[in-house]
Amino acid sequence: MISWIGSRLNDLLFHFLMVIMVVLLAWLSSRFDAQWDWTRRGSNSLNPVSIDILKRVPGALTVTAYVGETTKLRDRIGRFVARYQHHKSNIDLIFIDPLRRPDETRRQGISLSGEILLSYGQREERIQKVDEEQFTNAILRLSRDNTHWIAGLTGHGERELSGRANHDLGDFGKSLKQQGYHIAGLDLATTPAPPDNTALLIIASPLRPLLSVEVERLSDYIARGGNLLLLSDPDNWILGDLMQQLFAIEQLPGTIVDANAKALGIDNPAVAVVPKYSDHDATKGFNLLTLFPQSAALSASEQQGWQLTPLLRTLDKSWNETGPLSGEIERNPLAGEEAGPLDIGIALSREHNGRQQRIMVIGDGDFLANSYLNNAGNLDLGLSLSRWLVGDDQMVGIAAPQASDRELRLSKLAIGAIGLGSLIVVPLLLLATGAIIAWRRNRA
Repeated sequence: MISWIGSRLNDLLFHFLMVIMVVLLAWLSSRFDAQWDWTRRGSNSLNPVSIDILKRVPGALTVTAYVGETTKLRDRIGRFVARYQHHKSNIDLIFIDPLRRPDETRRQGISLSGEILLSYGQREERIQKVDEEQFTNAILRLSRDNTHWIAGLTGHGERELSGRANHDLGDFGKSLKQQGYHIAGLDLATTPAPPDNTALLIIASPLRPLLSVEVERLSDYIARGGNLLLLSDPDNWILGDLMQQLFAIEQLPGTIVDANAKALGIDNPAVAVVPKYSDHDATKGFNLLTLFPQSAALSASEQQGWQLTPLLRTLDKSWNETGPLSGEIERNPLAGEEAGPLDIGIALSREHNGRQQRIMVIGDGDFLANSYLNNAGNLDLGLSLSRWLVGDDQMVGIAAPQASDRELRLSKLAIGAIGLGSLIVVPLLLLATGAIIAWRRNRA
């Protein structure tokens, strides 16, 4: 009897201690976070470079992912962001379903399911895919204390960086501010030269010619190593003459028409489609389709001292139409209409006083206008080009971890042996085993 009572007490004590241990483990797991990555290449862990960059961002970081509620991509994004949250607790992850909240999705210019918006203070960065290199570089850009000034030329009817008209670039200017850049207007007629802290000068579709003194001041700005973005339009010979004079870039007559736009459901033939980009730092990691309404084709000749790269190029089945954009449109080679692919954007760069001077000439200003900025990847392209132009494109390289044993390579002899064993040897062994068992039972 006494032994039975002692045994019961031992059992009760054991279960009581077990419950206490489980409670303690639950409490410890809520207070302390620990994880181990046993993969050979650390496939489920952040690169040390990413961890170091996270330490440069002391404040809260908000990650907003625009993805549907039922997609597997949402779970993938959650697991991916959790790696960063493990090293930085004040990262908030928010999911927004574009179908349920279309107004906010359009307002943010989201054009791709799974697009991610990172917010830090008043600044924002966007990435298009779940990738550690892109995500970490976006955080790196947010952590920088930008003091870059971007000036827009004024006084000639240009598209304004703060304008609200459909043809203006106000929404693009707002996005530049969210990236941490300072925006200002610049009148070269009253200002002897752009301020020294001007990282980029934008000349967007002027309607009236520049004064001779303004052209001289602009030429001096370029000679001193200033960065420049020229946005022209079809038959805008004001900029056409200027780019010819400064950079020997010719603007072809007419407006680009693109038969490929119809396949995307676009009825306007004057919308040029650009799905791919040259291998260049300005578009590194950028793979979104962009649309260029009412664009002009460009033709450039090599210039001594400048490195020239055709950056934006149309597809086949496009040409520069010099006639009316109505009715049935066909290319007329006799009118100087050249068959695509045609260059819309050209990048130039050169070394100047120990740094790289950067120029971008684009035969379209509408793609960044308020009316078209949120079409496809136009906004993302504009921001990517701006970062390159101001020299804010320095990124860290993070190679995706690859397992060293993902492939099993067998010789023909080994493959034959495996096939012979699975088709003949194994069945024979099973038959032999069954026969032996049956023979033993019969003897018994």
